[in-house]
Amino acid sequence: MGTQNDTQHATQNNVYLTQTYTYEARTTILSSTSSAAGIRLALVDNIFHPQGGGQPSDRGWVDGIPASPVREPGSERVYLDLAPESEDDRSAFSEGQAVTAAIDAEQRRLFAALHTAGHLVDALIDPFGVRHVGSNHFPGQARVEYELDGAEVDRERMADSLREGLAKAMAQALPVISGEREGRRTITIEGFATEFCAGTHVTDLSCLADVAIRSIKVKSGRLKVGYEALHAAQA
Repeated sequence: MGTQNDTQHATQNNVYLTQTYTYEARTTILSSTSSAAGIRLALVDNIFHPQGGGQPSDRGWVDGIPASPVREPGSERVYLDLAPESEDDRSAFSEGQAVTAAIDAEQRRLFAALHTAGHLVDALIDPFGVRHVGSNHFPGQARVEYELDGAEVDRERMADSLREGLAKAMAQALPVISGEREGRRTITIEGFATEFCAGTHVTDLSCLADVAIRSIKVKSGRLKVGYEALHAAQA
């Protein structure tokens, strides 16, 4: 295996930021070094989303070997940890080597749907005047959280408002637009606010299915709104 030449000025193309539905890429190894897992790679064209912003990591493979995306402190790159079974496999992953990266397509679609649905729920809650403090877009536990700062919320009215707003926005198939501001990636659901976000998203709200509010809870000065979402079936 080649030694790491971390080529600080070389650019990685994080494909997942603009191409949610790209599940496979033929690319080359940007850097390669040993790690606790076995090998840590950076690819020139990276399709893996690393865990962050409330969204789980993609599951995938490089040349058929399971790969886990990670971020290193202070680095903008996404790295992949691999555990090849043999030295021959290890030697195949050297800087400049051509490889095929692939991710779990069904999982990617689910994560994108949950993340976009979370942004939509948050946008519909904004008129209630509570302060957003966190999001979780993991399957089965997706929620958005708010500090009430002394405000009182009529949960029944909020539930009705969310159901109505979700149905209307999805029926309109509002576009979900990726952009950039102040050097950071942004996401805008047309007609709603623009937010900084480095997650994966659907292209428009017609891609969402079975979006529902699971729960609305108030505890210790915090409002927690749980939700569910799936990706619509693709033709």
